[in-house]
Parts: sequence; structure tokens; C-alpha cells
Amino acid sequence: MIRYITIGLITLLTGMLNSCYEDKGHYKYDWVQEIDLTDVLKDTTVGRGNVLHIEVDLKKRLLDSENETEVANPDDYTFEWKALTGEENVILGTDKDLTDTIWLASGNSYQVNYTVTEKKTGVSWISDFKLNVVEGVKGGFIFMTEDTDRKVDIEIYADDTEGNKIHRTGLLSSSGFPYLSGGANSIAYTNVRAWGGRRLWVATGEASGWLDMPDFSWKDKNMLRMIMLTPQPVSYTMKSMYCLSDQFMYFFTAEGNVHLLTSRGILSADITYVNNKKFQAASYYGGDNSHAAILFDQDRKRFVSYAMKSGGTVTESCYDINDNSAVPNSDLLYMQQLYNMGTVAIVKDEDDKYQRCQFRMLQNTASGLYEGHLDQKEELKGNAAMIEDAEYTVIDKLNGFLYFSIGNKLYTYRKGIDECVEVNLQGVNFDPIVSLNVIAHNDYKANIFVATYSETNKGKVYRLTPESTDSRNLTVEEVIDTEGAVKCITYW
Repeated sequence: MIRYITIGLITLLTGMLNSCYEDKGHYKYDWVQEIDLTDVLKDTTVGRGNVLHIEVDLKKRLLDSENETEVANPDDYTFEWKALTGEENVILGTDKDLTDTIWLASGNSYQVNYTVTEKKTGVSWISDFKLNVVEGVKGGFIFMTEDTDRKVDIEIYADDTEGNKIHRTGLLSSSGFPYLSGGANSIAYTNVRAWGGRRLWVATGEASGWLDMPDFSWKDKNMLRMIMLTPQPVSYTMKSMYCLSDQFMYFFTAEGNVHLLTSRGILSADITYVNNKKFQAASYYGGDNSHAAILFDQDRKRFVSYAMKSGGTVTESCYDINDNSAVPNSDLLYMQQLYNMGTVAIVKDEDDKYQRCQFRMLQNTASGLYEGHLDQKEELKGNAAMIEDAEYTVIDKLNGFLYFSIGNKLYTYRKGIDECVEVNLQGVNFDPIVSLNVIAHNDYKANIFVATYSETNKGKVYRLTPESTDSRNLTVEEVIDTEGAVKCITYW
């Protein structure tokens, strides 16, 4: 008795379904739909990163009956869901039903072929529909994480297009970026046309490159070495990265080199020279967003400046500033830019005193160059030596308060009593602190981010707001659960 195949799609978002069959035997086959899907299934739309579920009701219809069917045994068939991408086709699944997280590039429409092949005869039936993939996430926090082996990955905590909070993990490993070892050094998000549009810059202990956003996708050419003026090996990686504007971005290596990305889209040669003499720079950025940078020369133990030029022209070297502003013979403990474009640096000076130095950028009337000018130097007294034992340090961008962590304790240097004290966070007991962060986004300029991790509780990120008159008092605005230990944070 000759049998027919009926395939009914029980669950599908919305889409258009057509069908045909390929006869490889001596039988007559037909594709009979249990229900009429012509007006029901139009273009299927799914948000990138969302799960697409299609449940198939597979039935056979007897040749001598127009309506009588029986359930077909899936074990008698093979199945394939294939998205036609125009390059390499993507197999979404090989089961009767489809349940797959869609990572196809957003903004495109794909033909998806669903093929059912009878094992006994080799006869195949093919049904196709259009799958529209849209950007499923509007924006949010991007967390760069490490595991106990210092393997790196990326998680996001963001808003989807319907305003719901979503948490996704494994975005770096699923992107195809192969350099996941060596620890999480730095991430930075930019949206600059001259730099290729929306990019997430990624620096691990193995290599540095970028993912194309919003899809978190990587290609072989997405490596930092591909845009460097002076060619370097893949292993030439960055320790920290700072995006200042749509014209300037600074890249620091662990070896003390500094490279500048300008509106020309080319990463400059190393700029850490003064009077043609090479120096090793600390991996912190200070300065403003448009005129000049403040760097720290670790060889001569003093601050220097670097002048920016508009139009993508790069100055080949840094220059000295006056001794009062250079704070000579000092050890730099930490430096960070503030929201108002000022810079705060914590140093141990030549007299072994701890100083909080606040800079702003001024134009030198003699040279015409902008340079770092020391506006204020305040001695940190009492038990300020604790700062040297800090595992992680941050300065809140709005008030300029200093915070640092040791173990699972968060401390601040309290002005007025001139002591390092533990912060007041009633009811909060941190797991071991694994990073302290701030981000540049205006909505979060008043916040510091404390990331913790333990095997029992996994990762947590505390978004805290300091009280403007007392750095000891902070408010917990949000606690975000993560899978890994968060080392770096950015926002897009």
C-alpha cells in the first residue's frame, strides 16, 4: 500500500511555508498538509539570540483514504533545518522539531529549508520558509569574565526590544574569537563610522581584536594587528583601552607601549618617547577627550603629556611638563579620568607620603601645547598605606572619591577623619571582590560597580551610588547575577 506524508507545523512564530518533494525511488509521493498554512504562516521573525521553536506533527495518509492518517515514526526519517546565508549555509538542527538559539546576523532575511528524508527509500520532502532575524537587544551592560583557568568569555545584562531584562552568557566563545586564554584584560564599546561602526573591542591575555555589534560576531580580519601602522604578531595584546571620543582611543600594552587610534582608523606606532628616548608607560589614562593626555613614565617616575591633533594626525612622541605638575620621583598607584574631564592620580611621592593629585589640561602659552597641570595635591594621612595593599581600585567619576578592595572588604579614604575605613552597606556581605569598575555612560556616571565571585554564589555585580557628602555611605541600586567572575564592564 502506497503511503503519503503529512507534515503539520504546530508551533511557528509567523512564516510562509511551501513544500516539494524529491523522488529517488519508484513510488509516487505527495506532500499533504494537515492544515492550510497559506494565510497563517507569513515571514517568520525572531530576535537574534532568542530561541526559535518549531514543533512538527509528522503523519502519514493512506493512499485509498482522503482523510485518514496515522502517526509517522520519526525513527524512519532523517531531518535537517538549513538556513541559506549566501556564504556558508548554517544547519540549525537535525531533529524532527527545531529548538535553536538563533545567532544568524541580524537585519537579514534567510530562506530556511526543512528536509525530511525517508531512510528506506531515500525520498526527501523539502519545505521552505523565510526567517527574518532582527536585533533582539537594545543595549545594556557587557561583562568580560574569567573562570578559574583564566579563560575569558562575555555576558550581557540588557534590555530586549520589548523592554524586558535579559541575561546571556558565552557570547565571546560563540562569536568564533579563538583567543580566550590568559585572562580578561579590557573591553570597550565604540560606535564610530571611521572605525567601522559599532564595535566591541576585546583584549585577552592572548590577543586583541573586536566583535561586530550588535551581533557579537567575529571574522578573521577582526584583529587589532590588522589596523596597526607597525605590524605586530597576534600575541601583541593590550592591557587596557580607553575610548575618549569619536576621534581618539588609547591602547596600552603590559610592556608599557601606548598606541593611539584616530579618525583615520589606523592604530599608530608606539608613542612612549620623550626627546627620542623610549619609556615604559603605566597602563592608566588621564587627561581630557580632545586636547592632551597625561601618561606616567615609570622609568623616570614622573608624569608626562601627549598632545592630540585633529584630523587624524598623530604626534610621534610625548613631552615633559614642569616639575611641579610632573610630581617627580613618585610611584603611581592608580590614575583615572573623572566625569568633568579632570584626572585624579594616587601616588607615593619621593618622601614616601601618599598624595591625591588632581589635574586639568591647560595650554602652555610658550609652546602652545596642552599639558597636564596639577591643580591640587592633598596628602592622604593616617592608615593610607593600606592603599598599597589594594587588590582593586576605582574612583567614582562624579565625586572623585577613592575606593579600593582587599579580599571581600570595600574601603574608602574618608576625608575629614583622614583614614581608610570600610564602607557602610547595611545588610551586604560581599563574597571575594574580583574587580571594581566605573563606566562612561551618562546614566551611570554616579555609580561604582563591585564584582564578586564564589563557587557557591557564582558572580554578582553590585551597582552602588556613593552619598555625595560622605564616601562611606553607599546605596545598592541593583545586584546583577552573573555566571563568571566579572573583570571588566562596558555599556552599549
